[in-house]
Amino acid sequence: MKGLFATIVLMLGIGYAPFAAVATEDLPPPRSDGWTVPTQFLACRGNAYALCYYSGPEIATPSRRYSNPPVMPCEMDADGAEAAACTCYAVTDLPAIPDESPLGPALQFNYVLMTSILQKDVNRATIEECGPLGDKCLNLVNLGTCAGSEFQGEGCQQADVCSMLGDARTGARQTLYENLTDVTLISTFSFENASQHAFGSTSCDGGKYAGCMTAPCKQDENGLTTCQCPVFDGPYQVGQRSERLKELGLGCDISPNVWSAANRIALP
Repeated sequence: MKGLFATIVLMLGIGYAPFAAVATEDLPPPRSDGWTVPTQFLACRGNAYALCYYSGPEIATPSRRYSNPPVMPCEMDADGAEAAACTCYAVTDLPAIPDESPLGPALQFNYVLMTSILQKDVNRATIEECGPLGDKCLNLVNLGTCAGSEFQGEGCQQADVCSMLGDARTGARQTLYENLTDVTLISTFSFENASQHAFGSTSCDGGKYAGCMTAPCKQDENGLTTCQCPVFDGPYQVGQRSERLKELGLGCDISPNVWSAANRIALP
């Protein structure tokens, strides 16, 4: 497990430290996609989902010349304040994992950031079920240990919120937004398409960004989807390496568009 987690730590730019308790009421609102420790990324599998991790500018962000990802803009709504329409990947097939993959079981899953569940009742229920750090449920950190026990035992069960994301095998629709019948996908995080982009982390001191975690999405053509993501103003991290973004002529400010981003909050 240490090898798997070390790889993820390096790729995400997560500062690993002993996990300390943090009061969830002290965190910014869910729309900010704020988090403190990687155990708060709850692991789910078997569902289709939207991936907005690379969305933002009006140009593609390939990792190098050999990759050819689509253009996935995040365009502010007409009122210019509360939300952005983000074009994201639509991941509708169950993953095929290469045997030689250094991330191993991590690629089998997508991840719900529990502090960013936009549905208030589900947010509260998930904190009660998994604890404020998420360590009582299957998460990004305990995957290796839980895989060895065939995902059985304390802390190795998927959170209930995973069952609300739909089922790619049966075609069951999402139930997180039961009243929105045209919503087919929910935005989560995964390592899908990481090789197509300069996967990493770029820190931005402040500004508006789209917090797309658990946003409702409508599926488009060509393997893409459009998600309605709330916009937040504050410090954030873009999920791509700053060196590559500079090569592409991009930085934190891509106005009038905004990045799909999140904010890792350092513990005291």
